[in-house]
Amino acid sequence: MKKSDQTDDSGRAPQLVIAAERSSELRDWQQADELFHEAIALDTSPASRIAYGVCLSQQERYFEAISIFTSILDGDDRTAIGIVCHNLAAVYREVGDHDLARRFQWRATLLLDDAGPEELLAMSNDALANESYQTSESLLMAAIDMSGDEADEVRDPDLIATLGLLQAELNSPQEGMMTLFSAYRRHQEIQDFRGMGNDLLNMSALFGQLQRHRAERACLKRAIRCFEKVPATDSIKRAEELVARHDHIQFFRHFDGRRN
Repeated sequence: MKKSDQTDDSGRAPQLVIAAERSSELRDWQQADELFHEAIALDTSPASRIAYGVCLSQQERYFEAISIFTSILDGDDRTAIGIVCHNLAAVYREVGDHDLARRFQWRATLLLDDAGPEELLAMSNDALANESYQTSESLLMAAIDMSGDEADEVRDPDLIATLGLLQAELNSPQEGMMTLFSAYRRHQEIQDFRGMGNDLLNMSALFGQLQRHRAERACLKRAIRCFEKVPATDSIKRAEELVARHDHIQFFRHFDGRRN
């Protein structure tokens, strides 16, 4: 290949990535896959692979995303490794391995010179999962401050969602519920169906704490419909299991042995 051809290829790869990301926003996953594969074939730098790994994560193709991300860890691009560690932390958080999530998030924080609200939010969620509520709250407030929002007027739906979970733990389920509903509406505005589904799962859990079992089940069913629009296979399965568990519990709760 001539040098001019190599230059053309390296310049074309970012254009393919932009087109792939546009397709993923439209949830045309097959087209996104094809464009990402084409970009990666032309671009040996981490940029295209990181973008593809994020796309795979959005589809809950977690093990494929892990494979893409971990291939970058052996390189020497400090910034790329930091970004990959942040994304691996997000993946392991989603699959429930909170220990690995914390480890990768901490490594990302050490590697990234310009850690911002997204990284602080991730650390807040890790602390929340570890039931370190005060630490989680401090990190979340720092993330909100860095985002430029006021504590009583947060616009980022992911920040709002974590705030709602903290309020449920530190104040009351009712307060957390109202904030989670605000997060749901924000996610709805930007058509983030996975975000909407996760908000509904969290609201369902709070309705369960409040013994409002019909609302608990309704939230689970609505969450499934949101996840189906992505589609998010793992989340659908998890929500369906929660519905089955809910129905099983309700059956025995209303079972009257005197009828036998």
